[in-house]
Amino acid sequence: MKAIQFKTTGGPGVLDFVELPTPRPNEDEVLIRIRATGVGKPDVLMRSGVYRWMPPLPAIPGAEMAGTIEAFGAGVQPGRLQVGQRVLGYHFKGRGYAEYAAIPASDLSPLADGIDFDDAVSLPNYQVAYALLHIVARGADKDVVYVNGAAGGVGCAVIQLCRLEGLTVIAGASSDEKCAFARAQGAQYTINYTRENVADRVLAITGGQGANLVLDHIIGKSFTDSLRMLASMGLIVSFNALGGFPEKDLFREMRANLPKSPGVRCFTMHHFDHDPAGRQQLAEQVMALFAARKVKPPIHARLPLAEARTAHRLLDERAVMGKLILNP
Repeated sequence: MKAIQFKTTGGPGVLDFVELPTPRPNEDEVLIRIRATGVGKPDVLMRSGVYRWMPPLPAIPGAEMAGTIEAFGAGVQPGRLQVGQRVLGYHFKGRGYAEYAAIPASDLSPLADGIDFDDAVSLPNYQVAYALLHIVARGADKDVVYVNGAAGGVGCAVIQLCRLEGLTVIAGASSDEKCAFARAQGAQYTINYTRENVADRVLAITGGQGANLVLDHIIGKSFTDSLRMLASMGLIVSFNALGGFPEKDLFREMRANLPKSPGVRCFTMHHFDHDPAGRQQLAEQVMALFAARKVKPPIHARLPLAEARTAHRLLDERAVMGKLILNP
């Protein structure tokens, strides 16, 4: 089979287009014929050697994959899954940049016939967004939501889901072009955080009330400034820390904003690693929105598998708006 493999870590140049034997599924695995693979930040972290769940090298990146079932491992009993069935796979240790992948049966969800394979690989982004809004922030006020990095896959998903619920979305992005893109997804307000102070703008937009919910996967040195833009009883959710950690002591800064009773929570989808039923329920809830065409993932580009290096350069250059897809 054709695949993308890296033997050493580094820049996009370590990704090699190679011919490998088609894998045989282990006892608890399912072999799938891949039709589309999502390209995302975890793939870049893996390629760079800083991924928390790094697989042994040589490795094939790609956690998000959609295709059809080819074969079962000896320990997998056909039931909700059948040979020939369309499925979505999410395997956090990769294997998706290939024509075939053998991954645990527990990492697969049946894919409704009305959902295109290319759209399907955005489902994990929408699962994160849905979990942020309905599980992590359950019970919290969400009248005004600020989302950082709003032109990315999860950011777009958050905006579209908030739009369905009639919430006010303030979207932060790194360029005017990305701000326009976020508005096209449904954000009512945008902030170019490379030239505007986010907290000042959020407070101005909300008439001094602040945002009820802040969703941030960047964090960075000035993260604690986000406390200033929270509404009373507001909540900040960190679902990654791509920009590093704050310079100031977080608890001290929370105490400095005590009259607002601010909350900060961290979240990862690995929360569901030991709750496959919860993960499956989340997948089904989001898939229903896709099947009903209530949300539509914006696709930045579709590239052939052989152009994985190009895909990673686009990510490294922060040029991607929406979803980037590889087609084997």
